[in-house]
Amino acid sequence: MTRPNRLAVVLVGMLVAGIPAPAGAQAFVYPARGQSPKTQEFDRGQCYSWAVQQSGFDPANPRVAAPPPPQPGMPQGGMFRGAMGGAALGAVGGAIGGDAGKGAAIGAGVGALFGGMRRMRWAEEQQQQQQAYQAQQQGALAQGHSSYNRAFGACMTGRGYTVSM
Repeated sequence: MTRPNRLAVVLVGMLVAGIPAPAGAQAFVYPARGQSPKTQEFDRGQCYSWAVQQSGFDPANPRVAAPPPPQPGMPQGGMFRGAMGGAALGAVGGAIGGDAGKGAAIGAGVGALFGGMRRMRWAEEQQQQQQAYQAQQQGALAQGHSSYNRAFGACMTGRGYTVSM
């Protein structure tokens, strides 16, 4: 049997046996000592289990142990609350100046503007927190895959295979 045919037999055997190939960077395994397809299938399964145990990462069920980001509530009120507070403050200031209605209108506009700005700032902070959380999760998955691949490669090499990631 030629080398490419042996690799095809191993990959088909893995699919039939339900043994997942390492995720992420795929490992290419060559039987350097002429191991039979059945032995290759057995060794791959053993090394898969050993690599999961050693790395704490299972590429067939990738999970990372990181808590979800905190989700504080949206600021209450926003534009309307700011407008009402601004109108009240503006009415007091306007009454002192002689026109409470004009002061209330100006205060309402300024209050609504600041309330809207506060709400937008909150939304931007939430988006930044979510992006940071996603980056942390991706980094943890990449680290898990890397640890698993190193362990899997070490095991297969120890069993007489040439491994290329």
